[in-house]
Amino acid sequence: MKKLVLNVVCLISILASSSAFATAKVGIALDQGFGVAGQFENINAFIGNDGLSGDYLINQGDFGKDIPFNWYVGGGAYYNWSGNDNIGARVPLGLTLPFAKKWDVYGQLAPALEYDLDNNNAKFRLDFAVGIRYAF
Repeated sequence: MKKLVLNVVCLISILASSSAFATAKVGIALDQGFGVAGQFENINAFIGNDGLSGDYLINQGDFGKDIPFNWYVGGGAYYNWSGNDNIGARVPLGLTLPFAKKWDVYGQLAPALEYDLDNNNAKFRLDFAVGIRYAF
């Protein structure tokens, strides 16, 4: 029993220390309307005047030291309440540009499969987002 308690305490302390050093970013963006964008580790979140979205970044990288942009690809979902109520699944493909200490701008295209809850039909669409964030 003591060994189990010790293992649980060690696991909690490791998780707490890793999340204490995690980067959180907050800013403004145009995604599901105009609103607030946030990023915590590999999760992007947005809430705006037309809806909300959340994406998990599956892969991220850079183009090399000569090109200042970073890239990412993820998977996520959204809910849009502007006009008809719509839900959808999307695959964001984006670029970030760190331009000052703790600041970055980003842009993304997100192919999506959307379901219209009011009219009971589905369609493909292409969403976009642009924003600016500050890292804490």
